[in-house]
Amino acid sequence: MHAMQLSDPAVKEIFDSKAWDKICKRAEEVKLRVRPAVPSNLKAELRPYQVEGFHFLSYLATNNFGGILADDMGLGKTVQTLAHLSIEKNRRRMQHPSLIIAPTSLMYNWKKEAANFTPHLKVLIHHGNNRHEFSDTIEQHDIILTTYTLLMRDKKLLLQHEFYYLILDEAQYIKNHKAKTTQIAHQIKAKHRLCLTGTPMENHLGELWSLFHFIMPGFLGDSQHF
Repeated sequence: MHAMQLSDPAVKEIFDSKAWDKICKRAEEVKLRVRPAVPSNLKAELRPYQVEGFHFLSYLATNNFGGILADDMGLGKTVQTLAHLSIEKNRRRMQHPSLIIAPTSLMYNWKKEAANFTPHLKVLIHHGNNRHEFSDTIEQHDIILTTYTLLMRDKKLLLQHEFYYLILDEAQYIKNHKAKTTQIAHQIKAKHRLCLTGTPMENHLGELWSLFHFIMPGFLGDSQHF
């Protein structure tokens, strides 16, 4: 099998003329090299592979792509993500807070690493019985941390806001595209979407499709066709 190119007639036949023109124009606009300097206010020294991850996130944002940062556990997906949010804040691109959804067990790890590495970013943990006492301050923060468990309970609140980034940590939590948690995540408004997981596929290819359907709907077609 050969890799399909934009010039292949079989590819062009899939789209109508307007959609095809848009795709070709979009392909021409893609910036292949996006390698900004690590922000000076990041309180960490990134290892070479982490700098590559940071550049990857910048590449995705510059080209308005969603993506999956799939480093193994312990390789610093959190600090790479914080470095990226830091440079977006420095460049005044963050007009809204970024929402990070993670397992409950990782809430305070995110809070701790943000305090250590990016103390200039204002972080709000939306978790616990008193979480709604601070709901009115969401727009005053750079990062909002919440859990998958609270997506259903706080759906109304989260859908009221528009976020700059919607980031799913341990994103394999949405590997079932029919689950209610996955469907609510899809409904949250955000300019950029990002998945963090060391296991983007655990059992079958449909799980990978579910992640891509979240970050770039339609990119891999519908689930049945994929």
